[in-house]
Amino acid sequence: MSRMPRRQFLSRSFSGAVAASSLGIASPAKPPAEHDPLGAALIGTTHPHALGHRKAIEQSQNYSLLGVAEPNPDLLKRAKKDSRWEGVTWMDVDTVLADKRVQMVCVETDPLEALTYSRKAVEANKHTKIDKPPGADFKALKQILDEAKRRKLVIQMGYVYRYNPAFRLAHRALQEDWLGPIRSVACQMNDRLSPEGRRRLDTYPGGQMFEICGHMIDALIWLLGKPARVSPVLRHSDSVPDQLEDDVLAMFEFDPAVAVVKSHTRDGNRYFYIFGEKGSILIDSPDRPRMRMVLSSSQGDYRSGEQEIRLGPSERYLPDLDDLAGAIREGRQLEFFTPEHDLNVQKALLTASGLTV
Repeated sequence: MSRMPRRQFLSRSFSGAVAASSLGIASPAKPPAEHDPLGAALIGTTHPHALGHRKAIEQSQNYSLLGVAEPNPDLLKRAKKDSRWEGVTWMDVDTVLADKRVQMVCVETDPLEALTYSRKAVEANKHTKIDKPPGADFKALKQILDEAKRRKLVIQMGYVYRYNPAFRLAHRALQEDWLGPIRSVACQMNDRLSPEGRRRLDTYPGGQMFEICGHMIDALIWLLGKPARVSPVLRHSDSVPDQLEDDVLAMFEFDPAVAVVKSHTRDGNRYFYIFGEKGSILIDSPDRPRMRMVLSSSQGDYRSGEQEIRLGPSERYLPDLDDLAGAIREGRQLEFFTPEHDLNVQKALLTASGLTV
């Protein structure tokens, strides 16, 4: 994998961290008893979703949070002073991985460190949720997914729109051909950044694209499949003295559809618009989804013409984790979001971030 020239980041990417020889041999994991809460732990506290996953695990009837490990001493000191982490049992990483009660691990480190700890979790026979994006080393991720499959472990990625009611309805619409052939998709995924946030993203390939656009790319590939070509435009536009790509877009070519995913840091606007030959679906503010649908003919419970679709709130983390628990108990993979899907998303994301995969 090579980077389009700009700055050195590969010292943090742990390239080759998952050498095939390092993936040891172990007995395949067995599904736990159906009604036992699954022992869960977090590795890492620095990811923006870490506290959300802590809360969701504690809310879920499917899990018992047994501990949290923060491998970075400075981050551990910070977390122990943060009231939001009060009440957790602090462990070191080796203790988490050796604890046979821990059946599922959420990796909540910085994304460029995620594959190192995901590999360790898989080697320890833990089902694993890898928060987004899952590193910047495509080969390493593939080795982890292959090893998890061999051990009959379930891996879940941390993209937040997979269980969103608006995207679930959009998936049904496309599966049932409500909109006819899809011609275009337009996505915007903006996010305002603090100075600390800019410094963090400035270490990532593709900056804003790598950090946040994977959410939209994950949904796009779920709905339309693997793109034939991905073409990025990565720019620094804000008047801030750094090199962060803060004004980015990528074009995704399908057959016959063309999709554009865009992001900048000047506001928090987000939308996902789908246009077909027989209708369209417009999803605004997907974290609190507002959905409009235009149909040339009635479909299912929906009439022809334009209508606003009332949806319930979109809850993050908990639906994902509960579905993961079901897959673990039933000894199956996740519906829709297979290892093949995850690799297609990762390849598209890394390409959109300016990497050659």
